[in-house]
Amino acid sequence: MKAGSRINWLAIFSGVSLMAAVVLLVVEMVFYSRSFSTLPPGLSLANVPVGGLSEQQAQQQLLLVYHSPLQLKYRDQIILLDPAAVNFQVDTNQMLPQVNQFRANAGFWAGFWEYLWLQPGQSNNIPLQAAYSRPQLRAFLQDIAARYDQPGSPPKADPNKLGFQAGEPGHALDLDGAVSAVDASLLSPTNRTVVLPVIEQTAIRPGFDTLDQLIRQDVSLFQFGGVFSLYLSDMATGKELEIDVRNGQSITGPIAYSGMSTIKIPIMVSFFGQANGGLSDASNLLLKRSIDESANSATDLLLKSIGHGDGFDGTRQVTAVMQRLGLPNTYISGLLDVLGAVLLPIPSPANSRADINTQPDPYNQTTAEDMGYLLGMVYQCSQGGGALMAAFPGSYSPDKCRKMIDYLTGNLVGPIFISGGSTPNGVVAHKHGWDRLPLNNVADAAIVFTPGGTYVLTMYLHTDDTMAFDDANRLIISVARAVYNYYNPGG
Repeated sequence: MKAGSRINWLAIFSGVSLMAAVVLLVVEMVFYSRSFSTLPPGLSLANVPVGGLSEQQAQQQLLLVYHSPLQLKYRDQIILLDPAAVNFQVDTNQMLPQVNQFRANAGFWAGFWEYLWLQPGQSNNIPLQAAYSRPQLRAFLQDIAARYDQPGSPPKADPNKLGFQAGEPGHALDLDGAVSAVDASLLSPTNRTVVLPVIEQTAIRPGFDTLDQLIRQDVSLFQFGGVFSLYLSDMATGKELEIDVRNGQSITGPIAYSGMSTIKIPIMVSFFGQANGGLSDASNLLLKRSIDESANSATDLLLKSIGHGDGFDGTRQVTAVMQRLGLPNTYISGLLDVLGAVLLPIPSPANSRADINTQPDPYNQTTAEDMGYLLGMVYQCSQGGGALMAAFPGSYSPDKCRKMIDYLTGNLVGPIFISGGSTPNGVVAHKHGWDRLPLNNVADAAIVFTPGGTYVLTMYLHTDDTMAFDDANRLIISVARAVYNYYNPGG
């Protein structure tokens, strides 16, 4: 009797326990099913945790984070950027439907098991889907730049010192860098502060435009009433400056000038194009006398050598070399020391102009640009390249061109012209020239080597009336000094 009672109680207890377990399971399943009305645990929307929230609450939380203002720092200035100002919008319509995909992948029973054991659930993140107006962002940043940029002031020409007044340093917003930085912050839930990239500008060095102003002001201060032409070329950068002035007014070049003794540079170049091997003592003497002493008789003998015994054929060949080098305004059609012995004048683009006429020698002409181009070619050849070697393969070498520069450097005529304005540390390889005293035409063409840079500088002056040698010399020295100071601001 007692044993039977124990069995019945155990059965009843077991049945009640089973029923309770079933009821508890059903209750937990009901609670778990209700959890489907909220987002799964461990879920993030665009790295914003939203597990356990309703979709509406999750959307509000997402927008609260991504619509919060950005703090932009421009040096010591703080600017707030409301994302709405750039039409920033989060596309929750694309993000929220992806929640069901995570539920389906997990499965009902797997999710229920994690629920029963109070497991946090698998961490998942739905990537941000958002868009904004980059043009509006760029406009916003441009407005910041307009308000807070302080560009450095450019240097100014100072003709009294033949130099420049220093510019002021400044700073400016790096616009492209700022757009990238703000873009990253707009798309981040935590990084809502942006240090805007700013370009610090050191004191601005003068450029060729400022040097142009200085030279024009300098020529004006000399009250030079004739025609003045200048060509400048930086041998490191290739930048060029061309200035042509008549009676103080700017005009366009090129302008034909008498070649004077500067024509001896093209003659020397042509002679070296025919030279094979080392120079003989006789050739070396002729070159020295032609360049150093500016002897016309020695130059005529060089022309005779170029023409293989015919000086006039030598002039034709010099002109042909210049034409092949693309220098159409430079020619010679007569010997220098034989009066009346000439060929026909040669028309050129420069001497065919009707608007300006410097009354150049009909048989010996050039322009400031042509002579500058030629000297630039000689320098480039001395460095192993350039148009001279390209136009005449095998005829020129760096050694030949360095030898030509040596002859021009040996033209020591005292502290006058470009040499006079290129002290104390300039080495000037040049050929100067003038026609007669009192003067109508003066010129100097040079390669100038200085600690601050190497450049080609040519200047040609003409007056219909006569000009004093000292006046022309002072003007050329002054302009050469301005150029030297540009390259060597410390002196």
